[in-house]
Amino acid sequence: MTFSCIPEIIEPEIIDPLPLAVERKCNPKDICCFDLGDQVGEFNLFSNWEFIAFQQRKGSSFDNLTCKARIAVFALGGKNYDAVFRVMLKFEKSSSALNSCVGLPHFELRTFSNEIKGCYAAKKDQTIQLKTPNESITYLHGPANTTLPVLAFEQDILADIQNVESYIIESNKLYLSVKGKSYKLLFVARKD
Repeated sequence: MTFSCIPEIIEPEIIDPLPLAVERKCNPKDICCFDLGDQVGEFNLFSNWEFIAFQQRKGSSFDNLTCKARIAVFALGGKNYDAVFRVMLKFEKSSSALNSCVGLPHFELRTFSNEIKGCYAAKKDQTIQLKTPNESITYLHGPANTTLPVLAFEQDILADIQNVESYIIESNKLYLSVKGKSYKLLFVARKD
C-alpha cells in the first residue's frame, strides 16, 4: 500500500474541436439568399446568368437595392415561391439583328421591368463592351414597376450595363466590372 500527499493525476477528456466553418444553407422562403458555393461544371460567357447583386468586392455583402426590388416584385406579383422572378443575362454567339449592331453578337438581359436586347464585343483579355440602343429596350408592365426600389434598380442596372468594361468568370460566377464604379455586377450560372 502506498500513500501520497499528491492527488492522482486524471487524464483530461479529449474533446473533438468544432468545425471551423458551418455550411450555411438558404431558407427556401428567403428570396434574397443565394448559394454562392462553387459548382462543378464548365461555365463560360455563354452560360445562362442570373443577376445576384451589385457587390463591392468578392466575399462582401450585397447591396440592399437588389433585394428590396426582388421583395417588391415578389410581394406585388403573387408571392409564389415556386416562381420567384430572376433577372437573367444571356450572351449569344449569333449576330444581332439590330441596325446599330451589324456584325456584332447579341445579348439579352431581362430585368424586373425591361427586356433589353443589345450587342457586345468581347476580347480574349476579358475586356467587353455592351451596347444597348434605345430601340432595343422594351418596357414590360408589372405591378411593382413603379415602386422606388424597382425604379432605382432599373436605372442603376441599365446605366451599369452600358458602362461594363471587363468580365471575370470564376467557377460558376460572372463578375462584370463597371467603368468608374468600385462594385461589380455579380451573376451566378443557372442550369435550368
